[in-house]
Amino acid sequence: MSAPRRTSARLARHLLAIYASAVLRAPRLGPGERRELAARFARAMLDVLEVPLHVRGTPPAGGPALVVANHVSWLDMYVLNAVAGARFVAKSEMRGWPFFGTIAARFDTFFIVRGSYRDAARTRTAVAHAFREGERVAVFPEGTTTDGTTVGRFYPALFQAAIDSGATVQPAALRYRDAHGRRSPAPVFVGDTTLLASVARVVREPALSAEVAFGPPLDPVGRTRRELAEEARRWIVATLGIGDEARATRRVAA
Repeated sequence: MSAPRRTSARLARHLLAIYASAVLRAPRLGPGERRELAARFARAMLDVLEVPLHVRGTPPAGGPALVVANHVSWLDMYVLNAVAGARFVAKSEMRGWPFFGTIAARFDTFFIVRGSYRDAARTRTAVAHAFREGERVAVFPEGTTTDGTTVGRFYPALFQAAIDSGATVQPAALRYRDAHGRRSPAPVFVGDTTLLASVARVVREPALSAEVAFGPPLDPVGRTRRELAEEARRWIVATLGIGDEARATRRVAA
């Protein structure tokens, strides 16, 4: 059996184990135990896919935090969960996905209706409540994926939950590299690409690696949600070395 086929077989078994735990075990656990179980599954997923993870900076260690990251792939959630152990905010359509929707729901994902101000307010209130319970929540403020060569505008709505509760905002920059250390397009999940096709590309990519860099936590006190969103995005863009903003930041630093 070829290496990609062996990896695919291991992946199928791992996904079935996650699904079984989501349905049978997760409902009987407390919130903290579910978060730890999800983190273990995320680390195991990266091992199954043979994607080593390189971490720079300091992940949120304790207390409530809003982890905000650029969004490239379905792999992003596993990368962040492997080190941050957070609840996630996802589009409402995901709740109806076979298999994956059940897993997301049983592990306490927040589902948000895109383009609905009313639902954004509901989600913001729910996330603020989670912060007051001491939880970490991860969100991709672009609201969609990119190919990794750009970082889109950050929608500021959920940053208000950090302001309302006093939770810190932790920017995280994600990227994927190939065997030569260059940006890898394999995990990119954009446009008409299906999830199955994206997974197949990841399985076939030799020596794919993931990187996450955590920035300094941002104190929400005295900042508006737009200021928080812009500051987090600026740090991520500069860290990834993307576009004019990153070049300007490097010139100032020099």
